[in-house]
Amino acid sequence: MRIVRAPTVTNQENLYRRDLTLTVTQGGAGLVLLLLPLVGLLPNEGAGFWIVLVIGLGLLGSGVWFGRATLTYVQNKRIQDRLSETLARHLNDDYIYFRNLALTGQRSIGEIDGVLLGPPGAIVIQIENYRGEFAVEGDNWYQYGRGKAVKPVARPFTSAQIEPANREPRQRLEDSPTWTAIRAGREVKAWLSVRGLPQVAVQPLVILGAGKIRNLKRPSTQVIEFSQLEDYITQNLLAIKPTEGEPLPEVVVEQIAQRLQTNGD
Repeated sequence: MRIVRAPTVTNQENLYRRDLTLTVTQGGAGLVLLLLPLVGLLPNEGAGFWIVLVIGLGLLGSGVWFGRATLTYVQNKRIQDRLSETLARHLNDDYIYFRNLALTGQRSIGEIDGVLLGPPGAIVIQIENYRGEFAVEGDNWYQYGRGKAVKPVARPFTSAQIEPANREPRQRLEDSPTWTAIRAGREVKAWLSVRGLPQVAVQPLVILGAGKIRNLKRPSTQVIEFSQLEDYITQNLLAIKPTEGEPLPEVVVEQIAQRLQTNGD
């Protein structure tokens, strides 16, 4: 399998470099200001002490915030590397994997985590590094252990059968990974269509890198944990069912791959 990385520095990499710089500069400056009273370079009382204390805490807090964003990028990159290694280990040269793909003229999604192009078509991959346990209901994602407990609700036609009163609390995520993957899939399909390229089956896929899925109810697109990736490859990529249509010819795969690689208009 061929792996194609972005030819230039991606937006995510630029944000990572910015966040890393702000983590070091603001966090370091805040820490220095907070240490001044301890080393005797600033009185431990008076207005000046409190002003320096507030500024130091603000800078340190800002540095921590940017540090978390930096850590998230590093974790996502590790998952992306593991994903690339797993795909390369199981798939042959019929497949081409595009990492951090930014399509010309498409701005609503930005960079797409990955597009796997091969005989089944194009699989648009959305990688999520959320930790914890989740319930996926349609396009709604809920994280357990946060928010408020769900109140008991009487079942239809009876007041005797009531769901448990102490349901584990959960909180709905503001951003739905399944909906993000679906939008990315639509953008890939539109990009191919506008450029007159052959239309192929486009399948969105969400891969949960670190978390666990406790409940999965009728998601709009396929959702798997990273530990299920090898099974997904075996069942969906290595065994193409006759009902799914003819495999995409190699010449078509190469044609689309060439345009994606150059990303020309």
